[in-house]
Amino acid sequence: MHCNETQPSRGASASRKVSLAFWLLVLAALILSCRARPVKSITSSSTPQTARTIDPLLGFPPVVLGKPYPGSGTVKIVNRKEGWVEIDHGEIKDLMPAMEMEFWVRDSSLMDAVRVGDKVDFVVVEDSKGQYLTQLKKVTDDRR
Repeated sequence: MHCNETQPSRGASASRKVSLAFWLLVLAALILSCRARPVKSITSSSTPQTARTIDPLLGFPPVVLGKPYPGSGTVKIVNRKEGWVEIDHGEIKDLMPAMEMEFWVRDSSLMDAVRVGDKVDFVVVEDSKGQYLTQLKKVTDDRR
């Protein structure tokens, strides 16, 4: 070997191997920590016949297709052309939390009696195609 040729020292090679092993362990730990964890369901009843599964994230049971869910809120948008209204509503029991949401209207004549800013009572039903309002009625101020 000539004097200007250098050979990597054994210590440098071992250091690279340790560094590589360290980063592989860090990567493995990150992958394992990001894995999806199974979600446990919570039942709301002690008897098996009436036990219902509750979504642990939202706290609501699964939607029952065809079941009417009453709600109330304030009309934000009336879109007669496309057939939907946007309502800022309170919690709809057993269906969803309070939010502002667009609802398709099953019968477009229901939109004739309401305007933006009206306080309304409504009934939403979900079928295999989505959620629809089946009732939409303006509420007088003395009822609220």
